[in-house]
Amino acid sequence: MESIGSTQIARGVWQLSDALDDRCYLVRGEERALLVDATSGLGDLRAAVGALCDMEPTVVLTHSHYDHSGGARWFGEALVSPEDLPLVAAEEADAREAIATQRSRGLVGADGPWAYDDAPAARLSVVRGGDVFDLGGLTVEAVRLPGHTAGSLGYLVRERRMLLSGDAVTPVMCLYAPESLAVSAYRATLARMSALPFDEFWTGHHAQGFAREELMGSFDACAAFAEGDAGHPWQSSTIAGEVGTLHIFSGSDPESPDFRAIITRRESAPRLRRRRRRGA
Repeated sequence: MESIGSTQIARGVWQLSDALDDRCYLVRGEERALLVDATSGLGDLRAAVGALCDMEPTVVLTHSHYDHSGGARWFGEALVSPEDLPLVAAEEADAREAIATQRSRGLVGADGPWAYDDAPAARLSVVRGGDVFDLGGLTVEAVRLPGHTAGSLGYLVRERRMLLSGDAVTPVMCLYAPESLAVSAYRATLARMSALPFDEFWTGHHAQGFAREELMGSFDACAAFAEGDAGHPWQSSTIAGEVGTLHIFSGSDPESPDFRAIITRRESAPRLRRRRRRGA
C-alpha cells in the first residue's frame, strides 16, 4: 500500500507527501481546515488527513495538473481558479500514462489505492485571487500567481507568514505547456510574490521551504538567463510527446533545491494533444 508521509512545518500547518514526492498542505484552524492541493491521488490521502484533523477540509487547488488535483477525488469536491477549472478533467489521460510508467519502473506499487481508479471525479467550484478563508485563528488568502498555468494560485497563510505556492515557482520551472505563459509573465509573478507578506514559500514537490528573498535573486536571475539562452531540447521521461526547451542556469543535480533551470515551449514541436508536466 502506498503511504502518505506528513511533517508539521508550522503551528497548524502540515506538509503531506505521496510516493512520488507530490506534496500538499493541511492548514488547520480552530473552526475549519483547508487542504491546499491533493497530490496525484496515490495512497489514501483522506485517511492521512483524518489522522491529523477531525474536521472535513475544504480542498483548494493551486492549479489543474493531476499531480496536484488527482487526490481531490478522495474528498469529492475542490475549488480551482476559473482559468484552470476546464483543464482538470483532461488531466486523467496524462495521469494514467505517467503512473503506469512509474509502476512499470517499480517506483510505486502496482495495486495500491489510487484515486483515479478508486474514486469518482471531484465536483469543482471556483476560487479566485483575493478570496479569504477564515479558519478560526488562521486566515488563508488566495493570490494569483500566473505563469506555470494562466490560472495558478498560491495560498498565503497570513499568521504564519507562509506562502503555499504549488508550482508557481520551482527550481526547475516548467513553462512549456500550452496553458503556460511566457517567461516575461513568470518574471512579473516573481516580482508580485516578492511584495507579499511572507518569509518562506513552500512548493508542490520539495520538502523544504524557500526564502522570499530568493525570488528576485536566483529565481529571477534564472528567468533572465532563459530569455536570452538558446537552450537544449528536452523530453519528458514519463509522458510521450511532452517536450520543451531546457535552459540550465546553475547546478548539476536537478533533484537539488539549489538547481535552477527553466523549461520553455518548443515552438517547432508538433502538439499531438495538450501537454504539461509537474513543476519540479
